[in-house]
Amino acid sequence: MPAISAHGGTLLVAGAAQSFTRTPAERVGDDPSPAFRVVSEDFNRLDPATAVSVEVDTSGTGTAFADAQAGTYTVNYLFGVVVFDTPPAVGTLVRVSGTFLPVYPVALVRSLSLSISNDVVELLVFGDGYKRREVTLRDFSGELTGLASAADDLAPGLAVVTLASAQASGAAILAEFGRGDGEVFRAWVKLPELSHKLTPGALYEHTIKFVGHSFQAADGEFVAWGYGTP
Repeated sequence: MPAISAHGGTLLVAGAAQSFTRTPAERVGDDPSPAFRVVSEDFNRLDPATAVSVEVDTSGTGTAFADAQAGTYTVNYLFGVVVFDTPPAVGTLVRVSGTFLPVYPVALVRSLSLSISNDVVELLVFGDGYKRREVTLRDFSGELTGLASAADDLAPGLAVVTLASAQASGAAILAEFGRGDGEVFRAWVKLPELSHKLTPGALYEHTIKFVGHSFQAADGEFVAWGYGTP
């Protein structure tokens, strides 16, 4: 689905999860960075419903991998990044096993708006010298407008994925918006409203409203949204 004039972005939606094993992860940033990202872009959208297995080889030879101890690292499921509590030694090799979410293009995007807000759940003021404020998780919502093919199947031979089916299911889905500059926005969202109009060339211009969904991963972490480089 190549970009066209005025529609320079692409909306991708995740399909059914697939497993992968012992995929290399490379260090992100300069040594001794604690973060390692799954090298293959195809595998770095991790399925939060399945726990990730991490192995390390401190010898750097590739022949002495051992399971990383649970509780010594956290996982960024949106971008396939493993962050160790203590940076591994220079030369350490890391590999990851788990499940990933393949994505399929469903629309060419003309515009995107995104709002983020904090809900205040408690605010205390005592006299003139003390103030306390607590907030909940940051919620986000927005809408995008873009073109999608009128055909039902937007990923022939792979999976039937349409904006209408994603909206009708009511389930949280992983959506990705690429701007063509190397950075992408990924988020778990629900689609409460979907409207469209027919444009010349048998293309539908959709307006999609979305709200953020905080997805609890298998390891207890919560996954919502983020910007990053694949």
